Amino acid sequence: MYLEGPGLERRPVTLNAIEEVCAGAIGFPGRGSAGAAIEINVMVDADGNLARQIDGEGFRYRFSGSDIAWSLIVG
Repeated sequence: MYLEGPGLERRPVTLNAIEEVCAGAIGFPGRGSAGAAIEINVMVDADGNLARQIDGEGFRYRFSGSDIAWSLIVG
């Protein structure tokens, strides 16, 4: 698996954790009630940087300390 970001940079990643969070707290629309708990994936790259899922489908991620969205590529 890879996360693809700006300039088509690709970073190999692995699944690090699955976290349970409140859907309303992270702004996932259409995921039941605002207080409903959902699971999000946390990926880690070779340098130990963590990227958390930012969409409901599991294809968009954001590294800690960054505002740039990265896309998950499986293959």
